[in-house]
Amino acid sequence: MEAIIEFFSTMPFWYWLVAATILLVVEIVTGSTYFLWPAIAAAVTSVAALFGFVPWQAELFLFATSTIALSVIAPPYVKPWLHRTQADHPNLNQRGAQKIGRRATVDVTFTNGVGKVRLGDTLWLAESENGEDFEEGEKVVVAKAEGTKLIVKAA
Repeated sequence: MEAIIEFFSTMPFWYWLVAATILLVVEIVTGSTYFLWPAIAAAVTSVAALFGFVPWQAELFLFATSTIALSVIAPPYVKPWLHRTQADHPNLNQRGAQKIGRRATVDVTFTNGVGKVRLGDTLWLAESENGEDFEEGEKVVVAKAEGTKLIVKAA
C-alpha cells in the first residue's frame, strides 16, 4: 500500500497525458465512446496537475469525478452525432442521385430522344424525359439517373 501512495504522490503530470493517450487509442480501436470520457478526464487532470500544485488525492478525485460526470452528461449529446444514419445523407454513395437537378449542356444532338450531355467535365449518355430532341449547346436539367444514363428535361 505504501508503494502505491508513493507512486501517486511522486507522479508527474505527463503520466496523466500518457494515460489519456492510451485511453484515446483504445477508444479509437473500439469506437464505443466508453473510453473517450476517461481519456478526456485524464487530459483535464493532466492540465490541473501541470498548473496547480494539488495533492495526489485531489488529482485522483478530479479524474474520478470528471470521468463519472462526462459518462453521464456527454453521451446524449455526442452519440447521436457519432451514429448518424444514411437518412442524414440520402445521396451518399449514389453518384447518379447527386446529379439530379443540376444543369447540363447538350454535347451530342439528341436523336429519337437519345444523345449526350456534358455535366462538369464528364460526357454522359442521356435520354430526354418525354422523348423530345435537343440541339447541341442547349441547356437541360437532370431529372433522374438510371445507372450511367441521365434522364434530362428542358431547362
